[in-house]
Amino acid sequence: MKSVPEQVDTANVASPLTLAGISALLASTCCVVPLVFALVGVSGAWIGQLRRMEPYSYPLTALALASLLLAGWRIWRPAMSDGAQCEADACVRSNAAARRWFWAMAVLAVLPIAVQQSAHFFY
Repeated sequence: MKSVPEQVDTANVASPLTLAGISALLASTCCVVPLVFALVGVSGAWIGQLRRMEPYSYPLTALALASLLLAGWRIWRPAMSDGAQCEADACVRSNAAARRWFWAMAVLAVLPIAVQQSAHFFY
């Protein structure tokens, strides 16, 4: 007998992934965002004010990584609440879509954090 994969509730995965993206963007506001602005040609004295976010960088980084871990746990270790089974094709499609979004958000969240943490090697 073939085992049926478990259904991933996309609402349970979307909120931690959104939180990871937002907190990673805010964590890199002090260092990476001014660099991106300079690369695209946006300038002004207000960019220097983004440095005020630096004290919040480490807590926001921890929040981004924790929410990525939570989303990953919900994707790869989903819990069936009522023991209901789903159709195999629907579960596989849902799991594949959730995993693709997870990896896209993981790259988009971890890349600015990695640049920020390694910036002191280049300055």
